[in-house]
This record gives sequence, structure tokens and C-alpha cells, in this order.
Amino acid sequence: MRWYPYHRAMREATLSRGRLAEHPVWARALARTELAARAIAPVIVSSAVEDREKVDGASWLERLSLTEVVREARAAAAAGLAGLLLFGMSDRKDESAMLASQPEHVVPRAIRAVKEAVPDLAVATDVCVCAYTSHGQCVLFGDHGADIAATLEQLAGIARVHADAGADLLVASGMLEGTVRALRGALASAGRDDVPVAAVVKLESALYATHRVAVSAVPIAERAVPLIAAADPAAAVARARREMDDGADAIVVKPGAPGLDIVARLAAFAARPLLSYFTADEHAPFVAAAEGASDPRAAEKEHLAAARRAGASLVISSGAWTVAEE
Repeated sequence: MRWYPYHRAMREATLSRGRLAEHPVWARALARTELAARAIAPVIVSSAVEDREKVDGASWLERLSLTEVVREARAAAAAGLAGLLLFGMSDRKDESAMLASQPEHVVPRAIRAVKEAVPDLAVATDVCVCAYTSHGQCVLFGDHGADIAATLEQLAGIARVHADAGADLLVASGMLEGTVRALRGALASAGRDDVPVAAVVKLESALYATHRVAVSAVPIAERAVPLIAAADPAAAVARARREMDDGADAIVVKPGAPGLDIVARLAAFAARPLLSYFTADEHAPFVAAAEGASDPRAAEKEHLAAARRAGASLVISSGAWTVAEE
């Protein structure tokens, strides 16, 4: 088990504002007012990449080697960003997503490498199975359909591995109810109850396709784990309440722009940090507009700033690099 100095500074008691708000690394970001200091950049790491590999159809989006992830982390720290959100890409897929919970998989290796190189930069990780399964779904299957118990067990295993590697935030992104409770239990039993867990309130949207291609997730025609209807804000709020009751230390609302009204509703009562996640598909138009008459950098900054005004404590976006250049 790997411990860093700020872990020892965590209070042992469950905190009223959640572990993320009180976590020393995140607390430093939350104490700053600049937009860049509240921004998290998504990063995709792959053991199959030697340096950097452009994603087909989205040449601005790259998969990175372990060495390049560390380089990216150093650049993020120098630019004043809050942190990175790590995703893994794997060509090795099976029915149980076994690779995702291996301690020597590229994601925990990347966590360790980044925390060794830039210990004050926050590292969040994606805790889901969809990029590692042969069917591309966010749930595992058994002889009688979706196997919820097996999925939660595997997600708990992924969470323990990421926490032991030094992750500062575990993002439970698969929308399977009970995940936050399972992760909190697994971390407590492993003596890692100090690690924050974020739940994701994920709306039905057409804005997820590019990311799935980037992490090489198997294409799916229909989701086995339903998302929240974009036209039903009450359902989104109710889901967030349940996740907080289950122990979520933060709530991520996704996608960014379509979810701003949900962020605003949650900000009115949630005693937890809120994160607004602008997907790769939301970043793409600003890249495409680079040769137009408008200023796409300024426009994207306005979008991220709008999320902050709506009540998001942190924003996740490839546009983090744009605001950092200001």
C-alpha cells in the first residue's frame, strides 16, 4: 500500500462536506479562484502506445504512453491545472474486465508515476468496466443476464487498486446503482476510507461517441445500464440525492453544457463539490472552429466559466489546456 503525506492529514471521521472537499490536494484547487485552477484535463493512457497516438476521426485527441502521461502531468502542474482524469485503453478485453483490476495494469502504473513525479497534482481515475469488456457495456453478464453482484465486486477491485496506487479521486462512471456504496465499503475494508469517490449523473446524450472510440470501447447499439433522460431533471436530482446518501463525496454531471441546469439545481442544496464534465464531443467544435472568424478559445472558456457560475466547483474538459493558456 502506498501512502502520501496528504493522506495522513485526512481526518478520520466522515466529513460533512465529503472527502473531496477536505482532501489536501483538492482543497488547494478549491481555494483558488482562477478557472484554470478549477480545471481537470482528461488523459487516455495505453501500454500499446510508444509515444502519442492520434485518435481516428479526432486528430486533436491522443492516446499516451506512460512516459507521455508523466510529461502531460508536469505540463498540467506548470500550467496551474487542478489535475488529470486518467482513462485506460486496452486491446485485451474479456467477459469480466479482469485487466482493469490488475495492480500492474497501465492505469495504476500511470497513477504511481504521476504521483511520484508531481505529487501535488490531483489524479482522478475512471472506475468502470466498459473499455475492458468484450461487449462494451458498463455491466458484466452471467448465465441469466446482467450480473450486478459480479460487476460491483469487479468495480470494488478496480477502486482498491487505484487507491493503493495513490489516486486522489475515484469516479464511478458506469451509472450502475449501488456502485458508490460498494466502493466506499471496499475502501473502508482496505483501510483507504480517506480516498474520495465521485458519482456520475449521466444524461442521455449523443455527446459520448468520440470518447468511446478513443478508449477503444466495443460499439454498442443500446445501453444495458440506462442513463437519465435529459428531459427529466427531477430524476437527475433524485439520483444525485441517492448517491450522496450512499456516500458520494462529489457529484459529476455529464455532459457539460446540456447538464448546466442540473448543476444549478444541485448547487442549491448539495453539500458536496459538483463537477461539470464537458465531453470530447463538446470540445470538438471548438477545435473545428479554429480557422473561422470567431475566437474558439474564448468561446470555450465562456462555456467552462458558465459551468462555474452554475455551481460547479470543478470542470473536466480537454478545454482545460485552453483556459490554462490565458
